[in-house]
Amino acid sequence: MKQLILVAFLLLSTTSIIAQETAQDTTLVLNGQKIVIKQGDGKMKVRIYGATSEGDSIENKQIFEGVYLDGKSMERRTLLDGLPFTQKKHRNYFNPHVSSLYFGYTQLSSDFYGFGGNKMADLNSFKSWEIGGTVFSTDLPLSRDLHWAATFGLGWGYRSFRLDDNAAFIRTDEGTTIQQGDAETDYAKSRLRYFYFRIPLAIEWQTQVPRRGSVFLSAGPEIEIRHGIKSMAKVNGDSQTLGNGMYVRPVGVNLLVQAGYDDYGIYLRYSTYGLFEKNKGPEMYPLSFGLCWYW
Repeated sequence: MKQLILVAFLLLSTTSIIAQETAQDTTLVLNGQKIVIKQGDGKMKVRIYGATSEGDSIENKQIFEGVYLDGKSMERRTLLDGLPFTQKKHRNYFNPHVSSLYFGYTQLSSDFYGFGGNKMADLNSFKSWEIGGTVFSTDLPLSRDLHWAATFGLGWGYRSFRLDDNAAFIRTDEGTTIQQGDAETDYAKSRLRYFYFRIPLAIEWQTQVPRRGSVFLSAGPEIEIRHGIKSMAKVNGDSQTLGNGMYVRPVGVNLLVQAGYDDYGIYLRYSTYGLFEKNKGPEMYPLSFGLCWYW
């Protein structure tokens, strides 16, 4: 390959012989491989194609391409090219794992980075969940080999925290409390729910598994904009709204980690600060984990 590229550079240095003022293609065959030089409009492209192992025919499988302006290469090195686990294998594109549909179970932790339940809220884990989708995404490659990129997206979804016992989220003038039912008041199917817009920002690494797909890992912050916040329950058998807003912070910041294979993955999402405004509700940190389908 180095010999072929050297020949291409020598040909570039003698372009006045190959082509004058008009666009012209030049094709050479060297050691059974084909070199195609295209010149015109002040730039020049050099393409090298692989050869077949039988006979003299040339298989048009491109294995190298360079673009040159005024004799200078357009190739660029990027920030992450020097990392020891960055592979140098050529790939045609980066496939960001942002646009997705996902479903996961939710929990309310008592403290930051805790993964257990909350002392004040006994959640029904199988009926506390979130569902959503990220419908817009884009990416910015960070390495020449397209193993690393910064990704960005925008999505919408729904989240619900379901209390397991005879209790409900109640809004008062002082803030939000969890109130237990009594002989006169029975709470059933009690939940705090809201809708949200989410804007994930992440650094993603991915690599191709030959003839199978890609393995990926991504992590980064996620802005969560909450709306439609309500506490709802069946009170003595009648469905009621127990409060709106509930002193829930309108904007949150999550940490989002995703990993997977090809178009399928798992995720873990953790809020960096409490669900309720300061001194307006119990200390609760939402977290969720689940499955994703990407496209």
